[in-house]
Amino acid sequence: MITHACNLKCSYCYETHKQNAYMTIDLAKDIILKEAKMIEKSDQFDEIQIDFMGGEPLMNFSLIKDVVEWLESGAINVPWVCFASTNATLINKDIRAWLKEHKKYMILGISYDGTSRMQSKNRGTDQYDIDLDFFHELWPEQTFQMTISKETLPFLAEGVLSVQHRGYEINASLAQGVDWTMEDAKLYREQLCLLKEAYLLDVNLRPFNRLTRYVDVFNLAPTERRQIHGCGSGLNMVTYDVDGKKYGCHMFTPIVLGARAIGVDAIEWEKSDLMADPYCETCVLRRFCPTCPGFNYKFRGSFASRDKRWCPLVLAEAMTACEFQVERISMMDNLTKEDAEHAQTAIKAYNILKELDIETSKSPYII
Repeated sequence: MITHACNLKCSYCYETHKQNAYMTIDLAKDIILKEAKMIEKSDQFDEIQIDFMGGEPLMNFSLIKDVVEWLESGAINVPWVCFASTNATLINKDIRAWLKEHKKYMILGISYDGTSRMQSKNRGTDQYDIDLDFFHELWPEQTFQMTISKETLPFLAEGVLSVQHRGYEINASLAQGVDWTMEDAKLYREQLCLLKEAYLLDVNLRPFNRLTRYVDVFNLAPTERRQIHGCGSGLNMVTYDVDGKKYGCHMFTPIVLGARAIGVDAIEWEKSDLMADPYCETCVLRRFCPTCPGFNYKFRGSFASRDKRWCPLVLAEAMTACEFQVERISMMDNLTKEDAEHAQTAIKAYNILKELDIETSKSPYII
């Protein structure tokens, strides 16, 4: 966490304790040396990915530049790569030139919310502030990341397709801490259906992530508590704040939680039921439904407590994903055994989910 400062005020931002705080270059190097030595002795890890985070990490570009060049000089003895997620509005001529020179080891991902109208609604900035071609040229495999806000939900399909028709790929996720409603769930379903039809008509477009997630509601034991802790918080990643204090991930740092920030040693990260919300134990979508202990704790004071306002939106997404996957597979000329099994699973899931009405069915969704 190299800075708590940011040059934008995004409507959905969960970092509610920003301030003018910056990590020093010497502290960043000390942290990396310590982690690299741990990896050298580890039976679990072989390499390290160093993520520069903020705020907006390019607010502390001098640190990024010095640290990457220091690493390139052979400062550590384990394989490494650096990454930063950026709003991309601060990239000037000098930064562009440096990134081109160091693109192999310093990778940038863009947080980008769609059309000019969507960018303006969410971020107060215009798409023309960002040179998407530059990023795509340097890191063609990187997918742009979209956050869907209440204000931009009506334009979701337009925003995703506008990016994809320009030759880029985009992933999307719903904003957290938002007062999502049943009307939003119905609108989400409509927008996802528009995208579904676009992908079925044009097989050259790669479907975005909300329609390609595997949906299996059939092979779950009624009392299974498996609500996956898949993010790696406190297990294969840690976050160091600007002062060097260590946290499980950025969601537990002071920029997000303020005085409620929780150090990495205060949480039993390996507990299998850390994120198991009792409310969700019998829901057929408990594996499909995303959860984050950091967001849960920030907004509801518990690592496990999910936002139940999401339930109808998750149902809408699962139903549309099943429909899309079955229809897409049915269009294939030569089905593999894996394709056929995938289609069968999606059909079984859809036959369960179609009995649930988004508007009137109440979660948890139980077979």
